[in-house]
Amino acid sequence: MAATKQSVKQTPDTEEEAKKVAKLRKRLGVARQVHAIADDPYLKVVELDALRGSITGALWFFLSVGLAYTTVGVQRFIAHGASITDPMWWGAWAVEPALAGMLITVLRWEAAMLIRGIRIESRWVSITKWALLLSTLVMNVLSSIGGAVVEVVLHIIFPALVFCLAEVMPVVQDRFGRARAKILAEIAAHLAAEEAAREADQAKDAPAVTTPALSPPVTVADFAEDFDRAPAPVSPALPPVAPRTPEPTPPAHLPRPKLPAPIAHAVESRAAELAAAGRSITAADVQALIALPAPMAEQAAKYYAAAHAPA
Repeated sequence: MAATKQSVKQTPDTEEEAKKVAKLRKRLGVARQVHAIADDPYLKVVELDALRGSITGALWFFLSVGLAYTTVGVQRFIAHGASITDPMWWGAWAVEPALAGMLITVLRWEAAMLIRGIRIESRWVSITKWALLLSTLVMNVLSSIGGAVVEVVLHIIFPALVFCLAEVMPVVQDRFGRARAKILAEIAAHLAAEEAAREADQAKDAPAVTTPALSPPVTVADFAEDFDRAPAPVSPALPPVAPRTPEPTPPAHLPRPKLPAPIAHAVESRAAELAAAGRSITAADVQALIALPAPMAEQAAKYYAAAHAPA
């Protein structure tokens, strides 16, 4: 009787604990789903692109603000002593926007090339940026000489900061491009591992292949009638068949690398260029294009080297 009363007293506590456990299990399931989604590499690519867009927009905005401030100094330097009725006074306002437009155009082109993994190795690009920024700095400093110390300092600091920002922007774009390529390489490696596991499972489940029965051998007597037959006349209306240049075909003895289409196209184009130059693509050439793991780079190099090997 006492045991029954004790069990009856513990029943409400047990039900409350069961409810708490059910709630915690539900929260744990939701947390696991959220973590799995947040850790998905495709979501990382989308978040990285969104972050790159916001940071790039902020950099362009502050660069425009700095160039707007330097416009005043350039106008005052060029239109020194001119009245507002003088056309030179109005034309001086267009000098700094023209210089800024040239600089922004060069920076946009440089950023677009770096995002696509193309290095800018021409020194004339750096010379152009330095010339545009130094011209702005010189005209701003000369326009503020004889004024207050604060004005001189501001006309030195703002062009210098604009110059630093112009040098930082291509670096930002390059690092974003590398981070995106790294995530895409992880996706390619994950897809390749899944495909290999799927093929292994299919090989285990595949039925045994039976050897077909051999047909009787063909002898010369089977073609006796064809030997006595005259050849068919050639029609004069048909043009001669031009020899066809064989195109590179994928090797049948090597598995095709599991790479995203843009990466595979880039590697295949590089392999074709190297084959035209007289050598085969290597794993180092593949890793120079895209940051792939060593085994995947070796597999891709072997496949595309065999595909573009001379006949």
